[in-house]
Amino acid sequence: MSFKKLNLTFMVLFVGFFVITILLHYTQTVKHIHTIMIDNLRESVSDMKFDIKAILNNQDTINLKAYLDRQKAGSRMIKEIYVVKEDGTLLRTSDYLYEKNYFKEENTISLRQLNTDNISNIDLLRSDIKVIDHDNIVHYSMYVKMDKKYITNSVQQRIGVQIIYPLLFFIGVVIFYLLYIKNLIMKPIMIVDDFLRGIVQRIPKFYIREFNHLSQNLQNNLKELKELAYFDTLTGVYNRKAIEEILKKKIIEAKKNKHPFAVVMIDLDHFKKVNDNYGHDIGDLLLKEIAKVLQSEIRTLDHIGRLGGDEFLIIIDTINNVDIFLKLQKLIAKFKEPFHIEGNDIIIGMSIGGVMYPEDGNDVITLLKNVDIAMYQAKHEGRNRVVFFSIELGKKIQSEIELEKEIRYAFEHNEFSLKYQPIIDISSGKVVAVEALIRWEHPVKGTIYPTEFIPFVEKGCCVKEIGVWVFDRACKQQKEWSKNGIDVNMSINLSVKHMHATNFYDVMNAIIKKYDVDIKKISLEITEYTLMQYRETTMAMLNKMQHDGMTFRLDDFGTGYSSLTYLKDTPISSIKIDKSFIDGITPDKKPVHLLNAIINLSHAIDVTTIAEGVEEAYQVEYLKEIGCDMIQGYYYSKALDGKAFESYYQSRESDKEKSIE
Repeated sequence: MSFKKLNLTFMVLFVGFFVITILLHYTQTVKHIHTIMIDNLRESVSDMKFDIKAILNNQDTINLKAYLDRQKAGSRMIKEIYVVKEDGTLLRTSDYLYEKNYFKEENTISLRQLNTDNISNIDLLRSDIKVIDHDNIVHYSMYVKMDKKYITNSVQQRIGVQIIYPLLFFIGVVIFYLLYIKNLIMKPIMIVDDFLRGIVQRIPKFYIREFNHLSQNLQNNLKELKELAYFDTLTGVYNRKAIEEILKKKIIEAKKNKHPFAVVMIDLDHFKKVNDNYGHDIGDLLLKEIAKVLQSEIRTLDHIGRLGGDEFLIIIDTINNVDIFLKLQKLIAKFKEPFHIEGNDIIIGMSIGGVMYPEDGNDVITLLKNVDIAMYQAKHEGRNRVVFFSIELGKKIQSEIELEKEIRYAFEHNEFSLKYQPIIDISSGKVVAVEALIRWEHPVKGTIYPTEFIPFVEKGCCVKEIGVWVFDRACKQQKEWSKNGIDVNMSINLSVKHMHATNFYDVMNAIIKKYDVDIKKISLEITEYTLMQYRETTMAMLNKMQHDGMTFRLDDFGTGYSSLTYLKDTPISSIKIDKSFIDGITPDKKPVHLLNAIINLSHAIDVTTIAEGVEEAYQVEYLKEIGCDMIQGYYYSKALDGKAFESYYQSRESDKEKSIE
């Protein structure tokens, strides 16, 4: 086949390929746009469902109308919103022209049935809402009427925008081909082809020079493409794709030669602060310098790559664990010296995880997973250190994964319960408050105390859901006790992550209104860490809730910052002195000077004191002598369920009345 025919064939294939690509692109674009719409719609409807449930729990149907109007105005895909009771009665709607007493379904599907095939055709979207009203479940349905015309027009407009760019690209390719490739590249090649076939007797000098220039440009472009494909453009080390390919080859080679090697993952500590404080330009320059240092510290037979962001991967050949560990420790020591970047002295640490082949994995996925686990363990242990993967570490991570699954299952299947530990006024002996304490009634392991699972929950596993559940159950119990003549303050532990949720304040208020609880009878317990590490946002929220009448207690005082001076400017009304101080009290009641000072200083700034973990009579006597206000601990009672606490409360009240008589 002549070169001219080959050129024509190429053009036909190119045009055919482009047409097929446009058709596939059109199909995928429509599906992608529908998917985005569905995701947005699901998120919007789910948020509405959550908010409507809170409003219905509060029985605030007047505000429900205004809320529906706002949601309707805020979404162009939604025409109207209806909230209907289970008997078909229309409760509220955003449709001002709606006059019927009962709602009838027409072309309605549920939120779960929504997909890319039916989004353009549905009329009404339904989502069911369950509301607990005085321990009874009331079913409501929310119907969202869709604006099909807007959806269709929106899809068409977006498709037009998505298709125009490939068309413009195709036109540009054709013009480029006609003006440049055909005349300056293809024509010289066709002349050389004709010369080799004997059609022409000689090649003009111009085309010889052009052909040599084209060859040189092609070699330069191939070199640039290779660098882009295998090297990180910022640091010059291997990129993620390249270092993973090298690791694959290394595994194949090691299997043949029975040759071990190590994989090390490096993550820079607090690199985000560098970007935030100095800017991303300085951060990029710092990454370049760090890459140079790492390259200077490894041997030529080792390989280094940047995985992305501030993570690097190093493949180290033929060294045992001890030697690698010492080498990496020296690397950490070297990084204690500041980097001089644009007049700034920047000190940055690194967390390093390591694995050995084949002990810690014999494939790329396993090695990368385990080295990542080791690196995050290094961060967890305090950063700026080296941790090698071990079987025990792997089991620990696996147990945490299993624990997360169990916690989620327990929450969904009502395995959690609340117990209430009495807090006693030391002067009168009266029960004045309780602390709500969560318990996990595991069907196999029995009762699991919060110290075993709450730290894991605090990392993010159901923290918001469990926090709302605890607050809801505690408020409900407090209201029941109040009806039965039991007048106590309910103290509830608060997670920092729960408190900083976007709708925390609104959800708490909705629960308080739902049970009609006296907010002055609710106290929230926060830790010193929460108060100091998130001082600005925490103080804003505490002041807002204090204005409503809620009180706050500082939990585990003495285990953290242990400073009373900052309490003067906070709405903290009580501090709970940690058990470690109480354990310092001896039977001979020798002075515990630090404990005395805490109580005296607290009273000086009008803060009451609660001693935690009191177990002995001599501890009670000493605390009474030095002026402690309240006591909590096993000396008086362990944590009790709701009914048991009622009996305990009534028993103490009865004993008190007898003693007065």
